[in-house]
Amino acid sequence: MGNITRRAFIKFAGLTSFVLLTGFPKLGYGKEFISNNFFDTPVGRQRINLIKARQAGQYKDDIIMREKFKMAASHENPMIKKFYSEFAHHPLSEISEALLHTHYKARV
Repeated sequence: MGNITRRAFIKFAGLTSFVLLTGFPKLGYGKEFISNNFFDTPVGRQRINLIKARQAGQYKDDIIMREKFKMAASHENPMIKKFYSEFAHHPLSEISEALLHTHYKARV
């Protein structure tokens, strides 16, 4: 990952997840665009606001971690190092998969 920064990766992953979870907005002109666009509905605007707030919080946390604690990546975090050395042994171990990873399922 030579040219991709962590911030760029997080932004790309967030936007990709957003598009995959909410679907592509329908492109159009005039009234059709407004009436068929999910993001113009109250629920769509609420989702966008929540995503923007979460993204702003993550950027703020990143800045604090970089400037205050001089850490730019999670693998440099002493608590994460201790977690793996004393408990989970290595990344992607059965314990770390069970405790740290999120699994999504479709809601009906």
